[in-house]
Amino acid sequence: MLPEKVLLCLACFQNCFTDPSFDRFVTLMTGWILCISRHTVTGVIGAAGVVGKREHGGFHRFFNTASWNVDDVGLALMALILTLLPENDTVRLTIDDTLARHTGKHIAAGAMHRDPLLSTAKKPFFRFGHQWVVLSIVLAFPSWGKVFSLPVLVRLYRTEKLNKKLGRPHQKKTDLGAQMIGLVAETFVNRAFLVIGDNGYVNRSVIRPLRANIHFMGRGRMDAALYARPNRNKKGRPSVRGQRVASPQWRAKHNRWETIEACIYGRKCKVQVQVFDALWYIVGYNRMLRFVLIRDWPGHKKDDVLVTTDLSMTAEQVIENYCARWSLEETFEWVKGRLGFEDPQNRIEKAVERTAPMALWAYSLVVYWYAQWSQGRRQLPFRIDPWNRHKKNPTFADMLATLRRQGWAVWVSDHAVKGHFDQKHLEPLLDLAANG
Repeated sequence: MLPEKVLLCLACFQNCFTDPSFDRFVTLMTGWILCISRHTVTGVIGAAGVVGKREHGGFHRFFNTASWNVDDVGLALMALILTLLPENDTVRLTIDDTLARHTGKHIAAGAMHRDPLLSTAKKPFFRFGHQWVVLSIVLAFPSWGKVFSLPVLVRLYRTEKLNKKLGRPHQKKTDLGAQMIGLVAETFVNRAFLVIGDNGYVNRSVIRPLRANIHFMGRGRMDAALYARPNRNKKGRPSVRGQRVASPQWRAKHNRWETIEACIYGRKCKVQVQVFDALWYIVGYNRMLRFVLIRDWPGHKKDDVLVTTDLSMTAEQVIENYCARWSLEETFEWVKGRLGFEDPQNRIEKAVERTAPMALWAYSLVVYWYAQWSQGRRQLPFRIDPWNRHKKNPTFADMLATLRRQGWAVWVSDHAVKGHFDQKHLEPLLDLAANG
C-alpha cells in the first residue's frame, strides 16, 4: 500500500531484522504512515490492511520480544538520509527532549515529568508520561526556505526515582544525549558533524567527551565563569586554565557592540554582537570555546549568549546555525499531532522503548521520500485553502497527505486490475476514512 520508492527505502533496514521481523516492520511502517486514527498496534495493522489476513499477536511480539535493536534502525536511517547531503559538507544535528503525555497506571516506565507547555518560570507543572531524548539530522530546502529535523536516534529518559525502583544506575538526559552523539561519531568517522542543542545540553557531560569529527553549539550562561588560556611557560605542574576573565554579563554592560545582519528564522535582521574566545573550565575543561553575545535578538527582551566549540565560525554563522534548532520543536509538534507519538499504551518496558520511535522514524521517511519525489518537479501538489491563498511551499502535512494519496492509489489500482472492484474490496479503505 506504499509507492515503490518508499518500499525501496524500507529495504535499507533489512539487515537490522530477521526475515519475519523485517516483514512485520514493513507492514507496521506502512500502517503507521497511512493510519489516520489512533496509532495503537491494532490501529496501525488495520490501516495496513492486514486485519484478518495475518495473526495480530506477531505484531505485538515484534515490539515486546523480537530480536532487534533501536540504535541499529536509527543508524540505518541516518545512513539513508546522509545520501541526500554532500559528502564534504558538515552535517548539522539537533538534539532536544520532549514529553509524551500518557494516562494509565499500568504503562511501563511512566513517571512524572515537567511539562514545558504548561509550566512557567515561577510555577512548574508536572505531567505523567515518557520523556524522550531525540537526535535528528537537519535537512534544508533552500528553494522553499524551509528546514526540517529528521529524527534518527532516540533514548527513553527515566527519572532517578524510577531508576532506583528498577535497580538501574541513573542517567541524566545529557548523559543519554552524549551516548547518541558518541555513537554517531564512531559510526560515521568520515563525516563532520555540528550538534545544535539548547542550554540544557551545554555542559560537561556532552562537551568534554566530544570526538574529533564533532562540534557542538548551544546557548550558554550570562554568568559563566570564564578563563584565559593557560600560561605554559611557568615552572611546575602545567596549568589547565589562565587568569579569570570577564563574564558575558559583564561584557554586555561595559564592552562595545558590533552591528551585523543575519538570517534569523528565515528573515534578515540586524542584531548587535560581541565575539570572544575563552575557557569555560567547568564545561569544556581545557577546550577553548567561542562565545557570541547577542542583543536585540527578535523575541528576546534580554541579552543572550551562544557558545560553540568551532573557533572558525563567525557570529553570523553561529546565529544562523543555532536557528535550525527550532525545526526539531516543529518535528515534535507534527509527530504528536499527525503520527500518534503519544498514542501507544505499552505495559512492557521493551515495547515502550520500541513503539514510540516508530512515529519519529515515520516522520523522517516521509520527508526523505518527499525530498526525492519532488526533485525536478516544477509544481508541487498541495492543498491551498481559501484562508491561506498565499501559501507557496509544502508543510509536513502536505508531504504526508501526498504520500497517503499515492499509497491509497496503489491499493485501489492493485485491486482494480484483478478484473472486478466492488463494495467488498472498497470496505477497508472506507473503514479507514470513517475511523479517522
